[in-house]
Amino acid sequence: MDTQQTPYVVEAEHFAVGYGERTILHDITTKIKRGSVTCICGGSGCGKSTFLRATIGLVPHKGGQVRVLGEDVNALDGEARSAFLARVGFMYQNGGLINSLTVLDNLKIPLMAHTNLKDDVIEELVYHKLAQVQLTHAVHLLPGELSGGMLKRAGFARAMVLEPELVLSDEPSAGLDPVTAADLDALMVRLKEELGMTLIVVTHDLDSIKRIADRIVMLDKGYVKFDGPLDEALQSDLPLVKNFFARASKEGHPGVNSLWQKLN
Repeated sequence: MDTQQTPYVVEAEHFAVGYGERTILHDITTKIKRGSVTCICGGSGCGKSTFLRATIGLVPHKGGQVRVLGEDVNALDGEARSAFLARVGFMYQNGGLINSLTVLDNLKIPLMAHTNLKDDVIEELVYHKLAQVQLTHAVHLLPGELSGGMLKRAGFARAMVLEPELVLSDEPSAGLDPVTAADLDALMVRLKEELGMTLIVVTHDLDSIKRIADRIVMLDKGYVKFDGPLDEALQSDLPLVKNFFARASKEGHPGVNSLWQKLN
């Protein structure tokens, strides 16, 4: 199968996952298009982060089917699984960097593991990725020496260093002040547009959702309750969706909205 021509990066049909006797995602059917930002939303404990981990096979599958980048993730092992993981970037909440290594050495790890490039070429590629997130000045710093926003950008650069087709991000704005969160959102949108990346972002941040999302998948108790474009979600009369977005008028940050307009 020519996965490069597949219009969807994720195709899930009645997908179920869980641990032992516990089922967390009961019946997930959705398709996520290439070149888009899809936000996975919902209340705490609804299965958002589990969905993200399940797409790369980190949670045991219990039923249904899911194909990611044209591959049956559950059937992959050995070299095939390694090749698949090289096509997916994962941005962790805390950046996912090793504290004892510099930013440079952290970003070199995926390139050393998945390519046969010479060290000078690897270093050049790392500098290029850091330039894209405006972080070349921090190349020799340790993660503990970075601010929260810098740490998130470094984590994003690490997720992108192999130029993956798909980037998964779990609560990227968690722990950031509103202005820094808006800056990170602008960065993700810019790189999606410039590089044609596909992003799946788990978040409950309403401001962030409105800034970055092309599409919304809303979960509740392990089921998909809404799956559609952002504008349809904002106008939805479904109680769960309507109540979720109704928080925006109470929790909005005018200062952040003004900053977003300036960034664009």
